[in-house]
Amino acid sequence: MKAYMRRRLKPDEILEKIGQLEAGGQREEAQRLAAAYMAYEEEGEVPFYVEEEVPLEVARRMLSKQVRELISYIKRYEGKSISELAKELGRSPSNVHVDVGFLSRYNVIYTERQGRRVVPHLLAEELRVEL
Repeated sequence: MKAYMRRRLKPDEILEKIGQLEAGGQREEAQRLAAAYMAYEEEGEVPFYVEEEVPLEVARRMLSKQVRELISYIKRYEGKSISELAKELGRSPSNVHVDVGFLSRYNVIYTERQGRRVVPHLLAEELRVEL
């Protein structure tokens, strides 16, 4: 069995990839990614996706009831902080923080600090398990 996740690239990943492509002489691909990054800067959307294999243990945890519910809330209530999500979910902020750390570590989400608030943003679009 294998598990795969399709996700948007984070802005810093696009910049890093542009540098790698330019250093490797792949100017056309670097320009395509630079255009994608400019679209992000202008519209707040990253139109570039990757599909990565994820460990089965990670996929299993992503499919647990609490993590699925958290992902759903992050998607539905874009811009809510960890504390606000915890309140909505009826969970302790520390437990939600642990799950957010797990999801962030595996690029399911990324977090943005807004003053004292930490706001998670969804990157993952799809999780697929193959037999």
